[in-house]
Amino acid sequence: MAAFKRTCVKFTFLKKLKQKIKPFRKNIVFTSLGILFVVYFLCVSMFWGRVDSFNKVMIALGFLWIIISIKIDKIIEIFKKLPKIIKIASKIILACFILSFIIVQSIIIFNMRTTSTADADYVIVLGCQVNGLIPSIPLIHRINVAAKYLRENQNTNVVVTGGQGPGEDISEAEVMQRVLIQRGIDANRIFTEGKSRSTMENFIFSDELFNLRDKNVVIVSSDYHMFRAISTAKKLNYKNIQTLPGKSRLSMLPVYLLREYAAVMYYILSGRI
Repeated sequence: MAAFKRTCVKFTFLKKLKQKIKPFRKNIVFTSLGILFVVYFLCVSMFWGRVDSFNKVMIALGFLWIIISIKIDKIIEIFKKLPKIIKIASKIILACFILSFIIVQSIIIFNMRTTSTADADYVIVLGCQVNGLIPSIPLIHRINVAAKYLRENQNTNVVVTGGQGPGEDISEAEVMQRVLIQRGIDANRIFTEGKSRSTMENFIFSDELFNLRDKNVVIVSSDYHMFRAISTAKKLNYKNIQTLPGKSRLSMLPVYLLREYAAVMYYILSGRI
C-alpha cells in the first residue's frame, strides 16, 4: 500500500513537472528560432561586407521575436483583453500577410527558370551592386550567364544597365562591360546604359537609348529577381521577352527571397507592376 502511494505521488509530481516544462520548452524553441534568425542575417551582413537597411530591419525583427517568445504568455493575456474589433483586425492582417507571402513567394520561385531561345536581338543585363570596381556575386552570376549566351549566339548584342550608386567607383554598366570584354565578348556588341537606379529605370532608359520594346530580348537577372523583371518589362510594353536567370547560392537564397517579397509588394502597391 505504501509503495502504491509513493508511486502515485511520484506520478503526480512528474505530471506537474511536465506541465511546467512544456510551455518552457515551447518558449525555448521559439527563442532559438529568433536567435538563428539574428545569427543568419549577421552572417549575411559579414558575407556582404556591409549591414544595409534591410538586414538591420531583419536583425531588429529577430531580436523582437526573441523578446516576444520570452514574454509570449503575458502577451497572449494582454491580447485577450483587447477589444474584439482589434483582435479581429489583427487576425485579418496576419492572415493577409501570410497569404500574400505564400502567393508571392510561389510566383517568384515559379519564375526562377530559363525560357530563352537562340538568336535574340538583344540581351539586357540588369544592374546589381558593385563594390568599388568589383561586381558583387549576384552580378558575377548575371555576367557569366550573359557571356555564355553571347558566345553561343554571335548575332546577339547586349545592353548592360545600371548607374553608379554608393560605394561604387564607376557605373554598374561599365563594370559589366569590362568583365564581358574579359570574357571574350567583342566590345562592338556591348551597349551601355549607365544612369538607371532601379529595375524600372533599367528598362525605361535602355529603350530610350536603343529602342528595345519591339525587339526580341532576353532578360538576364538573378533567379529570385526574374518575376519582378518580367512584370516590369511587360508593364512598360516590352513585346517579346525571354528570360535567362543567374543562379543564386542556396545559402543566400532565403535572404534574397525575403528581400524580393518586400520589393514585389512595394512594386504592386505603387502600381509599377
